[in-house]
Amino acid sequence: MNKYRHILPLYQHWLTLLLLGISLQLSAQSSKPALNGRLVDATSQEPLVGASVLLKVENDSLFAAVTTDQEGVFVFSKVPDTPFTLQVSYIGYETYQKVFQSVSKPQLGNIPMKEDTKILDEVKVEGKVPVGEVKGDTVVYNANAFKTRPDADAENLIGKMPGIVIDGGTVKANGEDVKQVLVDGKPFFGNDPNIALKNLPAEVIDKIEVFDKKSEQAQFTGFDDGETSKTINIVTRVDKRNGQFGKIYAGGGLDEKYMAGGNLNFFNGKQRISVIGMTNNVNQQNFSTQDLLGVVGSGGSRRFGGGRGGGRRGGGMGASTNDFLVGSQNGITTTDAFGINFQDEWGKKIEINANYFYNRSANTSKEVLSREYLFSGDSSQYYQEESFGNSNNFNHRFNLRMDYKISDQTSVLLRPSLNFQSNNAEGEFTGLNRLQDGQLLSQALNRSSSEMSGYNISNLLLLRHKFAKRGRTFSVRLNTTWDNKDGESQLWSLNQNLKTDVADTVNQLTDSRSNSFSYNTNVSYTEPIGKTGSLQVEYSFGNNNSSSDKRAYQFEAISEGYTLLDSTLSNVFENDYFTQRAGLGYRIRTGKLMFMANVSYQHASLENEKTLPDAFGMDRSYTNLLPRMMLRVRFDKQSHLRLMYRTRTSQPSISQLQDVVNNANPLQLSLGNPALDQSYAHTLSLSFRKINPEKSTSLIAMVHTTLTNDYIGNKTTFVQQDTVINGQSLLAGGQYSQPVNLNGSWNVRSFFAYGFYLKPIKSNLNMNTSVSFSNSPNILNEELNETFTTNLSQGLVLSSNINEKVDFTLSTTANYNIVRNSLQESLNNNYYMQKTGLKFYWNFWKTLFFDNNLNHQFYSGLSEDMNQSYFLWNMSAGFKFTKNNRAEVKLTVFDLLDQNQNIQRNVTNAYIEDSRTEILQQYYMLTFTYNLRNFGNSKS
Repeated sequence: MNKYRHILPLYQHWLTLLLLGISLQLSAQSSKPALNGRLVDATSQEPLVGASVLLKVENDSLFAAVTTDQEGVFVFSKVPDTPFTLQVSYIGYETYQKVFQSVSKPQLGNIPMKEDTKILDEVKVEGKVPVGEVKGDTVVYNANAFKTRPDADAENLIGKMPGIVIDGGTVKANGEDVKQVLVDGKPFFGNDPNIALKNLPAEVIDKIEVFDKKSEQAQFTGFDDGETSKTINIVTRVDKRNGQFGKIYAGGGLDEKYMAGGNLNFFNGKQRISVIGMTNNVNQQNFSTQDLLGVVGSGGSRRFGGGRGGGRRGGGMGASTNDFLVGSQNGITTTDAFGINFQDEWGKKIEINANYFYNRSANTSKEVLSREYLFSGDSSQYYQEESFGNSNNFNHRFNLRMDYKISDQTSVLLRPSLNFQSNNAEGEFTGLNRLQDGQLLSQALNRSSSEMSGYNISNLLLLRHKFAKRGRTFSVRLNTTWDNKDGESQLWSLNQNLKTDVADTVNQLTDSRSNSFSYNTNVSYTEPIGKTGSLQVEYSFGNNNSSSDKRAYQFEAISEGYTLLDSTLSNVFENDYFTQRAGLGYRIRTGKLMFMANVSYQHASLENEKTLPDAFGMDRSYTNLLPRMMLRVRFDKQSHLRLMYRTRTSQPSISQLQDVVNNANPLQLSLGNPALDQSYAHTLSLSFRKINPEKSTSLIAMVHTTLTNDYIGNKTTFVQQDTVINGQSLLAGGQYSQPVNLNGSWNVRSFFAYGFYLKPIKSNLNMNTSVSFSNSPNILNEELNETFTTNLSQGLVLSSNINEKVDFTLSTTANYNIVRNSLQESLNNNYYMQKTGLKFYWNFWKTLFFDNNLNHQFYSGLSEDMNQSYFLWNMSAGFKFTKNNRAEVKLTVFDLLDQNQNIQRNVTNAYIEDSRTEILQQYYMLTFTYNLRNFGNSKS
């Protein structure tokens, strides 16, 4: 297989497209004028500072947004070629809107804004700010409507907002994980949401916008391509956009506990520089697992060999980012991190954003788990494991985004990203298989170590052109990704059949390398149809070429080294997946209605070639129709409904296709399946949003369902006697699994959030309700098992809105899970988990303050020794000093009651598992913090 056969045509295509882009530029029309104006109070003629001014194109999507300066002036450097709407909103004033067919006079002069007497009267009487509003597909919350403590960060602020839940470092909005947090519409340290939320103070925030961010090309064309991500945009206050702010802190305690770090932000209009750093050994992190590249070794898995056995969701043998997870909840973690973010506009043509981030994480973990497998009839088999391990992870990440405006008609976006990582790990575990009656079957003592490294280089290049005719556009997008992982791992294991007392020893070294290169190009042309319609024609092609070279060597006593190649554990494999797609779409917008439909024809070819230990090849081709549809209805200014339908295909990974045995856990062997087909998924979602700013109420409702054909599940077989699988010994009671295609995988999830203001106690109450159903198939001992799971979740958040001296948040989330299995009804299971928390801050006398964070965890329905009820109580007391109380000293007690635990239940379609992990215990810390605030006048 020639791995470059699809690459040469790629550059030929791009040479043609580049020449076309140059010709488009030479034929471009003269530049359009800018647009500017000044907002003033209609009565007093005083300027309105910090008003939001938006330009919206005909599909109601946002083209540009600015805020007015100290003189009430707003300036747009560019305007759409299509008809657009100028929309101005300012708390206490009526919304101003004006439709422009074209711009003949860029200077609008003074725009008088009329007071909204109804809202102003309510604000005066009740003393509250409207909670927010709905703008198209975006929910906008006013930060001033949510009172926080003086030193609160963005995470503290958004945790009080309806529909947003923060749990264990994961941010969810409307029931979906937030993938990115922007600051004034610009990236902040790449795609990591945690960095922005933990390092920006709440006092600089004016608004919080929650929306589904479309791909760069979809934002330009106005046609949704199905590539969306839940995003939060932090809009800063105009008077906080020039100056320096941040904080530094350092603390120490008993048992050599320490923490230090800080963040500094230098804002000068469009130019912004942010620096963050931290070091500690108390499990504190302000970054997410995107820094974990996921380099994998043949001997390493989540528990250094324990693995998840045949119950892995989605099949496969490779590890994910969990293989290098040094998170803040499992084990004891020491973290060192540093990052810098730079943002600026160079002239009127270039916008640039660049950031670099480094982190080192050292983790020590211990875990005990108990697993019950789902056999047919009344029989059951149990697996128990105790493990511990150490890992060190080093990561460097660099991101760049440069938007170059060649002219008012043509622009180029360049977005490269580089990620380098190395990981060293070692661990040990003991695993035991037994029957339901207590009869012991087999056990394994496993020791492993690995040294891995890898890099990932990706790039997005997007050429955009607007023709003289409004609504006619041409764009070309190229995505490329290079990925490389390599390293070696060692495995020593003593495996014993406890019925026959026969023992087997494994002593091996595995050298593994994997490489991949992929590209995808999409060409789009849009043409206006009448006054309200638009037509899109698109063509895309792409290729993903992956190769893996894995060679295992057994230890030889004669040579005293790892010199004997084990062909049963070795594999050289190459996979090539090539796709072509052509599509046609139509969009129409009439009044309050917008409808879009698109259908694409896709042809894909999948080629697999193995050269070690023997030669094998398999070629397949697929043809699919991929329809998409979206309907959006705007009932009024504050009520929107959206219905969306999408389809997509997913190819199996190279690790899922390799039929080489993975013996990381000798009791649980796994291997790939070169006969896997791609999967095909249908997704249907319905959402409704309504915010009443006069009554400070918000309502968000969503239903999302997915049906997957040829779902990649698992086939797991348990052996009753010692067996040989592809040349590898498997003891009685052991299992081997491989991925297979199955039908019948589906899930339905719904989310409902309602928030309102409680005037008697000056607080906001948010209620979140979630109901989900899922059906997951797999094969156990040649029988089909379907696991049907129901999850009922109810959350309540009561947050104060009193003043800065008293700040509290009382929250509780209850989860009730119902699990039903088609094979063994006796293992049907119901379990309940509830987490309740109270955060209370009180500045009770001048500069003295008290800070309390009390959490209660309750589990019911788990294994006997796992049903627990415990408290995690963290308490701080301190005082503030210096001018404006910028400095503080506080004493913190973590886990005051010394009850902290980490218990988890994991339900798959093959087993039910309960686990307990070592976690950080009680410590004391004395900390000094200084908050930097130095703001100047905002520039226009």
